[in-house]
Amino acid sequence: MTPTHISRRGFLAAGSALGLILPFGSARAAVPAPTRGGVFNLGMAGGSTDNSLDPRAFTQQVQRVIGVAVCNQLVEILPDGTLMPELAESWDSSDAVTWVLKIREGVTFHNGKTLDAQDVVYSINLHRGEESTSGAKSLFDAITGITVTALSEVTVVLDAPNAEFMRVFADYHAMIVPDGFTDWPNLTGTGGYTLTSFEPGVRAVLDRNPNYWKSDRAHVDQVVLTVINDATARMAALQSGAADVINQVDRKAAAFLQGKPGLELVRSPGAVHWTFICAANVEPTSNNDIRLALKYGCDRQAMLDVVMGGLGSLGNDHPISPDSPYYNAELEQRLFDPERAKYHLRQAGLDSFSIDLYTSEAALPEAVDLAAVYAAKAAEAGLTLNVIRRPPDGYWNDTWMKKPFTVSSWLNRPIDQTFSLIYGTGSGWNESYWSNERFDRLLAEGKGTLDFARRKEIYGELQAILRDEGPSVIPVFADFLDARSARVKGFEPSGVSDLSGDRIIERIWLDA
Repeated sequence: MTPTHISRRGFLAAGSALGLILPFGSARAAVPAPTRGGVFNLGMAGGSTDNSLDPRAFTQQVQRVIGVAVCNQLVEILPDGTLMPELAESWDSSDAVTWVLKIREGVTFHNGKTLDAQDVVYSINLHRGEESTSGAKSLFDAITGITVTALSEVTVVLDAPNAEFMRVFADYHAMIVPDGFTDWPNLTGTGGYTLTSFEPGVRAVLDRNPNYWKSDRAHVDQVVLTVINDATARMAALQSGAADVINQVDRKAAAFLQGKPGLELVRSPGAVHWTFICAANVEPTSNNDIRLALKYGCDRQAMLDVVMGGLGSLGNDHPISPDSPYYNAELEQRLFDPERAKYHLRQAGLDSFSIDLYTSEAALPEAVDLAAVYAAKAAEAGLTLNVIRRPPDGYWNDTWMKKPFTVSSWLNRPIDQTFSLIYGTGSGWNESYWSNERFDRLLAEGKGTLDFARRKEIYGELQAILRDEGPSVIPVFADFLDARSARVKGFEPSGVSDLSGDRIIERIWLDA
């Protein structure tokens, strides 16, 4: 890759060689040809009554799964991590600053409108500007200009070079809707399914789009998505046949599923990291010695063994997993060390410390158990963690980013997005309100660096800053666990997230 020309094909090839495209798993096994028809019943955790289908407000998985079934995006990340064209048929850049996107022709929205470049500009502008309420605002604010340069061509100009920029369009907020569209309860897109009904936190019904432009996707006739936030109830729905697929399988049930005829556990390795957020804008968690005490007082091995059953890997208080080509393996793994925790408490002028830890299954099914293990072990370090369990419904609105010490979880994202969204100063999803001038400066440098070795060095520094000064206690990288009945075919694990990277609805088919 050189700064003088980056075409789509060159970007994909060079990106793979340099580690910009992350592989997950081996080559796909041969599978039978898909069959058409049937009703697919999907039982899901990750929905609440305050869910909106406005892509700017997407936070939970039910929203994302419906979003990518009804709408398309400009690009798609396949289960193996490969970046592929979707509504952007091709793209080209000579300097990683100006990007020219060719928009796919012959595609129609569910309302009959033909897709054109203006629809793309409108959809992306929903996430830009000072007035935008989008959770992805900080990603799209890097765009200084986006214009229609032909009926099916969009030109995007960035504020600085970014070799991985096209992956921004795979963010789950970046749904393409018709120009001027605002009727979010009746979301309309170009996707494989039309939205027939939607009851937030309860149920959604989707019917196959007979005019879908992808001939190899959207196989089932109808999808009934039922929100089942209770793990036991989800498992019961799978066993009874009321659900064909469920997400967020309780790890204690994983062994049971592996030996159950007609049911199968679907495991996506290391696809999410869990975090305990220390708010950096309020006392006492604004004190880095308090944060370090909480980090050394976390027995991450106990969490991995007891709560996760070994289905994951240890975290080191930064968000880059050991599978990433950018992972800084030279950083010493932080382990449970009560004496070091007590040392940092003394540095903060304390002999002991008490704080409320807010947790909820909304963040992950094991959130309550993780918090309980954390609290039990942290007591050895003079830390009293008062575990407060919040109901899943409304957790992201009334607790997350509202309390000093809370639980959160993040999907695997391109490394630039991970750093920018969660830790960049001013990001709408900077959940800790942490700000570090050196971190921001290095991040900007890393985004504009096309040399992989230098880029890895910069991102290694960012991991070190987060490990030692950052706001997050990151104990583990978790494998996502879904489960399916035997009649569901074509369900591939994904390194993006569970439910085949949220795209299960258009990818699977049913065995007649």
